[in-house]
Parts: sequence; structure tokens; C-alpha cells
Amino acid sequence: MVGGIGFVAALILGISAVTFAVEMDPREKAVLDQLPGANCGACGFAGCAAFAHEITENVEAEMACPAVGEEALNAMSEILGRDLGGAAAFIAFVGCKGSPDQTITRYNYVGPTDCRAAQIIAGGSKACQYGCLGLASCVQVCPFGAIRMGEDGLPHVLADKCTGCAKCVEACPRSIIKLIPKTGNYYVGCISSDVSKDMKSYCKVGCIKCGLCENVCPFDAITVSHDKAAEVDQNKCHSCGLCVSVCPTSVISMVHTPLKAHVVDEKCKGCGICAQVCPVEAITGKPKEPYLVSESRCIGCGICIDKCPADAIERVVS
Repeated sequence: MVGGIGFVAALILGISAVTFAVEMDPREKAVLDQLPGANCGACGFAGCAAFAHEITENVEAEMACPAVGEEALNAMSEILGRDLGGAAAFIAFVGCKGSPDQTITRYNYVGPTDCRAAQIIAGGSKACQYGCLGLASCVQVCPFGAIRMGEDGLPHVLADKCTGCAKCVEACPRSIIKLIPKTGNYYVGCISSDVSKDMKSYCKVGCIKCGLCENVCPFDAITVSHDKAAEVDQNKCHSCGLCVSVCPTSVISMVHTPLKAHVVDEKCKGCGICAQVCPVEAITGKPKEPYLVSESRCIGCGICIDKCPADAIERVVS
């Protein structure tokens, strides 16, 4: 009897599935195949299937999935017969370098391995209210495996895997993780607003607001004040790295190795302008002869490229 009831129920469900089935637009299926399938929700929809439906049915919808690469984006544009715009080009960075051996801990936290839970207990165990609690909430929520905990007890972003979905940003109770453009290269590993004297009492590697980075930057890309850690304007930054060389606490970090300058001999007129503007004296040569860039000294700032009247300098991988 039970088997018979089960058979009839299965028959009814099978007939219903065929009768009331909603056919999917083949374009929607093709678009869904191009999406990463992580269902991270960064696009603003419940999952990849919902976003595939929206972008297929809504002719005004643009690409909102940060995990889509250029190849997949072009494929979807071809499937739908329209330009979908560009994918969000952001990457996460952790604004804290305060590892346990460099900072003061107020008490020994015992509880769930979750930064949000730890933050509830008297504002967290770390003395710096802007410091990373190191309990890996960001690692746990990342759907792309783009964050790992390092031996220093801090999370580290894997640039080649990060899609800028902002899941980690939402998970951090202290707003330490931020998003910067993928084209950006330098960021400050500290967000403390405490004055230098107070900050140094509980952290050895935070921004002391000395202003050296701001003074040395030839592009006015860095701002700093007595009550605000240094910030890099990614739209102005030329990735020259001068700020890194003068920072007394090494709190400024590099995301990518900058491309070096290279003089194209056939184009160089030997005017010497590049050598005059180089901030690290990495270019040498004689008038009316091709100039030479020292790869070991070049910081990849690109000032020489902008100033060269003969367009004879290019960026190359070191």
C-alpha cells in the first residue's frame, strides 16, 4: 500500500513537472554557464541564476558580477547581442599590519572563532580599536578562497583570486577591509584615527602621521593629518614607491610589482629630459645619444614617460 501511494505520488509529480515546466531562454542558460557559480550575491541578486535571468530579460541591465573576467564578459555580450559594460574592477586589502607580536592585547578572548562575536565582548581583545582581531571571519565568508590567514596572525588577500565581491568587507566588524581599484598598487596598512602618541602606546607598526609620505609624493596622491592615517588616492598614484622608501614604520604596502621604464634606442633623441625629472637618478646618458635606465634603481613611477617629447620610453616587466 505504501509503495503504491509512493508510485502514484511520483507519477503525479512527474506529470506536473512536465505540464507546468517553464522553459528557460537558451541565452539565459548560456549566460549562466559563463558566470562563476559562486552565488556570492555581490551582483545584488540572490545568486548566479537570478542574475543570469535579469541580464537576459532586462535589455538595460549591465554587468554587475565582479568575478567575471574579460573573456567571459565578451562571451556574454556576444550571446545577448549587446555591450554589457565592464565588470567591477576592485580588489580587497586589509588595512592593518598589527600582528599579535606588534600590538597590545587587553585580555585573552575565549569564545566563538568569529571577529563579530569577539567585537561584542568589550569591543574586542586588541587594544587598538582599529586593529584586526585575527579570527578569520573574512576568510570564512570569501567564496573564492581569495583570503588566507598568514603566519603573522593576519588575513592576506590573494590578488590573483580576489574578485572584489565585498563579502569580506561586510564581514569585518571593524571596517578594516576596503576595496581599491585593481589598477591601484599601494595602500596604507592602518586606518587608526588616534593621534600618534596614543597609537604608539599599543602598536609598533601603525601610521604615526609623520607626513613623510605626503611630502615625498610627486603626484600629490597621499594625504595625512594628525588624527587620520595616511590615505592613497588611487586615481593620482603612479606606483612610484617613494612613499614606501620613506615610511618609518613600513606601513605602506605594494600590491603589484611596478613595471620598469625602458628607453627605445631608435626613438630616443638624447635630450636628457628623462634624466632631469627622474626622482631616483635611475637614468643616465650623454646628449644626442640614447639614454639608459638602471633597472635596479628604477621605481616605475612613469614620470619620464610623461615628460619624454619623443615618446621613446615604455614600461616593461623587470
